[in-house]
Amino acid sequence: MLYLFRRRSKKVSVSTLVFFKTLAREHQESAWLRRLKKLLSFLLTFLVLLFTVFVLSRIVASSNDADEYRSIVVLLDRSASMAVKDEDGETRLEAGKRILKERLKLVPEEISVSLVAYDIRPEVVQPGTTKRRELISRLDGVTIRPIPDRADLAQETAKLLAGLEPPTAIWHVSDKALDAAAFEESNISVRELNLALGSVSNAGITAFEIRPVPLEYARYDAYVQVALNEAAPEGDEVRLNVSVGGIPSQFREIDLEPGEKKGVTFRINGSRDQILKLELKSEGDEFTLDNIVAVPLPDPKPVLAAWIRPDDAEDPYTRFALSSIQESGSFELLKGGADSWPLSEEVDAVIFDGWLPEKWPTDIPVIVINPPGSLGPVFARRLDAAIPYDQVRVGNEEHPVLFRISSSRLALTQTALLQAKGSLEPLWFAGKDPILAAGEVEGQRLVVMGFSPGLSERLPLTASFPLLMGNALFWAVDRQNEGRELGAHFLSTGELAEVEGTEIRWTGAEEGQGGSRRIELESDVVEMNQIGIWETDSGMKGAAHLLSARESNIAAGGEVDANESDYFAVASRFTGNLKWWFLSFIVLFLVVESWLFHRHAVY
Repeated sequence: MLYLFRRRSKKVSVSTLVFFKTLAREHQESAWLRRLKKLLSFLLTFLVLLFTVFVLSRIVASSNDADEYRSIVVLLDRSASMAVKDEDGETRLEAGKRILKERLKLVPEEISVSLVAYDIRPEVVQPGTTKRRELISRLDGVTIRPIPDRADLAQETAKLLAGLEPPTAIWHVSDKALDAAAFEESNISVRELNLALGSVSNAGITAFEIRPVPLEYARYDAYVQVALNEAAPEGDEVRLNVSVGGIPSQFREIDLEPGEKKGVTFRINGSRDQILKLELKSEGDEFTLDNIVAVPLPDPKPVLAAWIRPDDAEDPYTRFALSSIQESGSFELLKGGADSWPLSEEVDAVIFDGWLPEKWPTDIPVIVINPPGSLGPVFARRLDAAIPYDQVRVGNEEHPVLFRISSSRLALTQTALLQAKGSLEPLWFAGKDPILAAGEVEGQRLVVMGFSPGLSERLPLTASFPLLMGNALFWAVDRQNEGRELGAHFLSTGELAEVEGTEIRWTGAEEGQGGSRRIELESDVVEMNQIGIWETDSGMKGAAHLLSARESNIAAGGEVDANESDYFAVASRFTGNLKWWFLSFIVLFLVVESWLFHRHAVY
């Protein structure tokens, strides 16, 4: 309409027409050329207006099927394995965030995008939004946490979000793929962005356990499992360094093949609160979070046991064995007769010596010596005459109850005939009959001894019998797997710990991270989200470390499917939001029109 509007001519008196005649001679044009210029001026003006409309329409050019969905859920892995770096020093998480930012440029702004970051538990970082700037800001805030992943929980969260605005696509950004079978029956499209490197080698510590040595003060047995990832291009020789209180103690050299796991057991000397540090060294290791375990040596809580006999008479040899354990400081004993049962005080284990109660206790571990008959899970018959045996035959020499016991040098006198039924495992045989059995029945640990220590010849005055009683007690109570009972919390990262106090202090376990960091406690439950040693202002202490066979088994990437690769490709120059292209064309048309119709004006 502006173009069609014409101003009326006005008559103006001038002193001379010389200059106008000169201009007229310079711009003499044919009628058809003037009409062409008018048409061209109209087209340029129309294009300027048209591209202005395009700019306001926010048109997006997409090279894929992103516009087929109403919403997208981005499932971003932030677990420990995403810390693996490539040749340029870029972690898998940084690579995933970079590609996502480029990929989101191709998504129309009217499509809602959600962001879920996950490790052992998922977190909805950004609910569905069409504001890209807010989404990118939340994406930048996602960091790696040294915690194992639980992809199954993450995909359930993603499915719930996907059901809010169907149809939905899930973009999974990780170094490990999701279980595709979980989405077969749902109307959800899953796209995988596999960030695994083409070749990667990693040796890590995948299991750790420590327990005090029975009857020995300030001595501990430690077990460590190391593994090499299945995708490693070749085997590796690793070195496990052990130090106590900052002083090197010992080392082990271990040869590992790809996918192989090996366990190492060693004994250490140390006192309470000294730091035991295990460090795994290997050439070409590209993942360091699983190479260090540092824990304060525990102060074992004594085992409280009750020794129940049918009368006040005591077997002096059994009393001597229990007293030996008691002197080590790891055992406390209550003694009583049949009339003291049931007990008024809670105990960790009970020892029935030549007697069984009328009702079997099912809530505590039980050790039975010389049973008079059958009761509960114990099936036995008292022999009319004791039978001596010069030697015993071992059923399972590796069982913890027989730890450090020389079974071949013992002589026993059998007083009861045992039947090892169910999960009870025979450990010693007298002839063809089991004389020592141990096992777990319906969650209750049980040790049954079908002999009399006082009547046996080569047993009560040897070190084997106190060791046998100590092993039986500690195995039955099973304290070695309960870090809280050892006086410290030995947890894997991602677990929750109940704490007391107002502040927690973390000390890093890796070299260069020995500084402390204090955090105020907001509740009595703390997530183990760091690797290192922690202590509260109330005196509670413990350690957290990454012990995950899944995280240590770093995967290598295979050949990426071309279609999947294109789906996550970086935006080309002619895709994405076209606003800036349209603005550029508007400026170009204005410049062209200015040059044509103002420098060479039309009259």
